[in-house]
Amino acid sequence: MDAGLTPWAGYLYILTWLFTVADTVLIKAEPSAVEFGHPLIVNCSSSCVATRIFIEGTKGYNVTKQPQWVAHSYSTILMWSLQMYCTAICSSGESDAQNTIIPVYNRELNITSPPEVLEINTTYSLECTGPRVNPINKLILKWQRGNKIIETNSTEENGISHEDKRLRNVLQFTARTTDDGQVYTCVAEVDLGSNTTLQITNSSVTLQTYREPRSTMISVNNQSSTESPVHVANGDSITLVCDTLGNPEPTLKWEYPESTNIAINSSAVLYISEATMENNGIYKCTASNKYGADENKVEIKVKDKSAIIIGVSVMALATATFASGAVIYYLYQKAQKSQEYKLRNAKPHNNPQVLSG
Repeated sequence: MDAGLTPWAGYLYILTWLFTVADTVLIKAEPSAVEFGHPLIVNCSSSCVATRIFIEGTKGYNVTKQPQWVAHSYSTILMWSLQMYCTAICSSGESDAQNTIIPVYNRELNITSPPEVLEINTTYSLECTGPRVNPINKLILKWQRGNKIIETNSTEENGISHEDKRLRNVLQFTARTTDDGQVYTCVAEVDLGSNTTLQITNSSVTLQTYREPRSTMISVNNQSSTESPVHVANGDSITLVCDTLGNPEPTLKWEYPESTNIAINSSAVLYISEATMENNGIYKCTASNKYGADENKVEIKVKDKSAIIIGVSVMALATATFASGAVIYYLYQKAQKSQEYKLRNAKPHNNPQVLSG
């Protein structure tokens, strides 16, 4: 140090030298976290005029060099402990080294699901076991209900471990009716530092809660029986289908007028072959499971085909009569208006025996 420099100037010189050296080397990985078995590029650069710059950390790479930077490209990363060192020797004789730990991960994410059907007001657990990430303290597991994050878990374990350690995130919840059909998703992320993360994988489970039977409907010959009674012709075949919603799947039971031409093809389908007057009556379907029951019914009326034809003819005649009456009424009203118009435009006359006006 120059004897003419004051002590404070000497300290300033030393600090400036330290910060200059500390800023000469930059090491960067692309990508910032690498999937096991995938390629990686590591760049090492220096802000000084370097006489030598090199990277150490793993073998089996292709190297690219320029005066102030060097890059190692790896076609396949097959190791979990990945720590890279970058050293630069400047022309001034100064040197600096930096190191970084590059996270390595896979995408193995497992969810332990609750029972298929959940009891309301009962507490359950959803367990998510995360993928392998080294170092393990880089792994973050999040539980989402729909699109909302409801729980986050990460490990505080430091350092690089050669063991296959997995982070677990256990979500406990009490089942509600709103959980029916709700999607819960476990998301795995790698912490890249500087408040940035990389999502590497996720897995979802759709929950189902119990449901008592509801919305039970009966269709007759593929037509919804919104109106009752349903009229059918004598000798026709009739198919009644019962449909319902419920979880677990409800059991269906039919109640109907006893007849030899009725068959239950399945619990949901009742078939009447060549319907007769004996098949007139109420047909009721009851859906039930251990949580409740629901029912619907329809009345069937069987008529002779001739009666149906006569009924249709009477209806057509009534419709035609109504239409004819409407036309006659329209013509009459038109004639009345025409006569009124002529009277209003009549002119006075000179016949003393006929009143004017």
